[in-house]
Amino acid sequence: MYPIDSPFTFLNRIEEIELNISDERWQSALALALTIPDICGGIAFAEIVKRYRDGRIMLDRKKRPARDIGQQYMKWFDEYAASFFINENSEQPYICGKRCWQLRCEYLHQNKGFDNEEDDVHFHLGVNCGTSICSNPLDSASSIHIDIKEFCLRMTQAARSYYEAMKDSTDFTIYNTPVLDFTPSHH
Repeated sequence: MYPIDSPFTFLNRIEEIELNISDERWQSALALALTIPDICGGIAFAEIVKRYRDGRIMLDRKKRPARDIGQQYMKWFDEYAASFFINENSEQPYICGKRCWQLRCEYLHQNKGFDNEEDDVHFHLGVNCGTSICSNPLDSASSIHIDIKEFCLRMTQAARSYYEAMKDSTDFTIYNTPVLDFTPSHH
């Protein structure tokens, strides 16, 4: 699929999400889609860093300012992706940066069935709803029903839009993933 000894690029990630959607690999598509704001937030808002209570900047292991990934993620989503998450008959996005960050953390790190006692909002994932958010009039506002296919398609649209707007002035290669061929060379 990709040439050996070349990196996975930002555009490769978007293409991989789209391939997973077409193959109905919902878990993989959603996992990759939820990483888009991580990458884009780090690019767009590199100045948002973690700080100690006294205001000093936290440093990472390499003595560089430590990214505040959550704040970068939420800000990027709200500024660049939210407009892609508006359904017909609505003026507001059905999910904001804070909720997308919550979904990301619960799905990628906790995988506990989204029964989060610490937050009042619960996610329900599904397919074949036909719109990004599937609402059930019997559910309260504390339940967000997300169609994985539609969610992922909208995230790829937001990512492509961001890339097209920023590609000439932004270095997307900082988040390329090197891929090496470990097969011994036969000379």
